[in-house]
Amino acid sequence: MYGENNTWVVIIYEDEETADKALHTLKSVEKHGMIDFEDTVIVRKDPDGKVHVENAVDRSTKVGAAGGSLIGLLVGFMFGGPIGMMLLGGPGGALVGKLTKSGVDKKFIQDVSDHLQPGNSALFMVIRAARVDVVLAGLREYPGTIFQTSLPPDLEDQLQKELDTHKNEPAE
Repeated sequence: MYGENNTWVVIIYEDEETADKALHTLKSVEKHGMIDFEDTVIVRKDPDGKVHVENAVDRSTKVGAAGGSLIGLLVGFMFGGPIGMMLLGGPGGALVGKLTKSGVDKKFIQDVSDHLQPGNSALFMVIRAARVDVVLAGLREYPGTIFQTSLPPDLEDQLQKELDTHKNEPAE
């Protein structure tokens, strides 16, 4: 469940590998209690412009293509493809509407969508808590473009409950 102090952060890198490296470093920081993730997703845009999504909450058990999470919903909405098309039909469309009407900064969505270019990767994170100084020190060797927003906790909880309710329903 999403919590009270969650921050949504996206870091876009100029190649397809750096998001993985940065997340690996942050997972090491997480083991020492300096960051607490709610969710993470890596997005790659290959040289042909095709978007590849990897849910990375637990790197030891990689989960499918970001399904079942709010960050997955946001990624699907931003980058379309099969995930986006599935989400925009049926209950997903209503959730996307709530997400955009109720708090996700439209500028955040537009900026992230515009900045992820072919050959780039992005690390999407929902962060519960973090020691910013330690996190920034860990990311120093992975310079990228950072975008940040947040949602009111009650909206996150409501959206997640609705997403959980509808996650096994087919798109219309």
